[in-house]
Amino acid sequence: MPTTWTIAVDWDRNNDFTETYDNVTSRVMSAKWALGMRTPYTPIANEATLDLVLDNSDRRYSPDNSASPLAGKLVPQRPVRIQSNDGTTTRTYWLGWIESIEPALGRYGKRTVRITAMGAMQFLKATETKLSLQLNKTTDQIIAELIREVIMPPALNRAWILGRVGNSEVGVSMVLGDTSAYSTLDTGKLTLAMAADNWVIQTNASDTKKSTFDVYRAISDIATAEGGKFFFDREGRAIFYNRHRFLLGGTPIVTVDDSMSEMQYSFGGRDYLKNEVTVVCHPRSISTAANMVLWSLPDGNSIIVPPGKIIDLFVKFEDESSKRVGGRDAYVDLTTLTFEEGSATVTIAASANGAELKLVNTTSLDAIITRLEIRGRKIVDNGEMEATALDTGSIIDYGRRTMRLNMPSIDNLEQAQHIADFERNRRKAPQGMVEAVTFKSHGLNGGGQHAQQLARTVGDLIRVQETQTEHEGNYFIVGEAHELMQGATLWKTTWYLEPAPLPTALPWQVGVTGRAELGAVTRLAY
Repeated sequence: MPTTWTIAVDWDRNNDFTETYDNVTSRVMSAKWALGMRTPYTPIANEATLDLVLDNSDRRYSPDNSASPLAGKLVPQRPVRIQSNDGTTTRTYWLGWIESIEPALGRYGKRTVRITAMGAMQFLKATETKLSLQLNKTTDQIIAELIREVIMPPALNRAWILGRVGNSEVGVSMVLGDTSAYSTLDTGKLTLAMAADNWVIQTNASDTKKSTFDVYRAISDIATAEGGKFFFDREGRAIFYNRHRFLLGGTPIVTVDDSMSEMQYSFGGRDYLKNEVTVVCHPRSISTAANMVLWSLPDGNSIIVPPGKIIDLFVKFEDESSKRVGGRDAYVDLTTLTFEEGSATVTIAASANGAELKLVNTTSLDAIITRLEIRGRKIVDNGEMEATALDTGSIIDYGRRTMRLNMPSIDNLEQAQHIADFERNRRKAPQGMVEAVTFKSHGLNGGGQHAQQLARTVGDLIRVQETQTEHEGNYFIVGEAHELMQGATLWKTTWYLEPAPLPTALPWQVGVTGRAELGAVTRLAY
């Protein structure tokens, strides 16, 4: 059966892609999209992107054309979806949201429009985390909490939101906003004693804001500490792999044997050969005293709450030298709350390194606050500690190749040493590595590796064999990029790859034949 493609834009944003003008397939001149990582050993994915060029000869996709049947709907954040059907299976390849619409200029010019779309990572990068202190949580539990901080189209399409038409019919068209509705998270192998308190970009410049991590950077920190991976899949769901997902290897789904049109290969590349690995960890302590000052209204300043008004503000915990600190059990010290005139109520919702304050004035006069303090248990960084793993033989043979990892959420030296040892062991010797393979087929009639282009995606294990380099090995797909051109008659697919562990380096597993002979055919992992 030939493959049919459907490229659609949900112009009405009703999550069905079936309105009159939603299907833009016949107008597509080219489509390029990508998702996942671009390089091996990367803990968090790049932004998923889509570039569409459509025929715009009738100016249908010109946003300023008031006569367009899509007038008023040619705006950002409209969902875009790419699907295929091979006669038996319908597959989604990309789901994201319009970022920009750029019609080509000139009535006698190209008469095309370029639509650029992006995936969900943009919303993680746009949200500053205000997560509460995480104590003794596994990595997946923390990531789930971080995802909940972000209001993004996957949540709007699939989760219940009070008062929003189309998102408030519980049990009918929507589900309650649990992260399982739009994510699949492996149970983390690492439990962190403390997290979220030191997600702060510190700076010594007095005119530079000491900002909190955005959610993207926070998830990157957690995924790095775990040794796992975080990405959004073809259907826009958040995916988290724990570190054992790739470490345990497996049986390749398909063998690629000299059938690629392009292959990116290197031996002993500088980016991957490392023989001295340093991991920086951050031990912290929580004060015994529960009444330490975490924030106070600066002297000479005041907060005015007009009559009948509510003021919401977020304050960031700092110590006496204006260095950002974490906090636990934060509360407003009502004994020091001072009004120059009037009165208001002050309530607090504390996060790990700041607090949301709600000031409510129900009186008929201005409430002027001249003193306001937040107290609690102060969490301070006890200074960075470094764990280093090196291989002397590798340094002698290939020169010093250093790697440094700063891990805010790792708070003990032993864990940092495990990570350093692991990274040194898998990187210390030069090896041939395939970083990417590319295939071409007829986008409609198939041929070549067309069936694998349709089916394979991030997380799949494949085997690569290539005669000229004499290279063969197992690889996990960690990213993918596609191009549909020439009326979908040419389909180009690139898989970005990460080496799977060699059979001689698989982790030790109790009771598993071939993996229980410690030091013989297997190695300790973490």
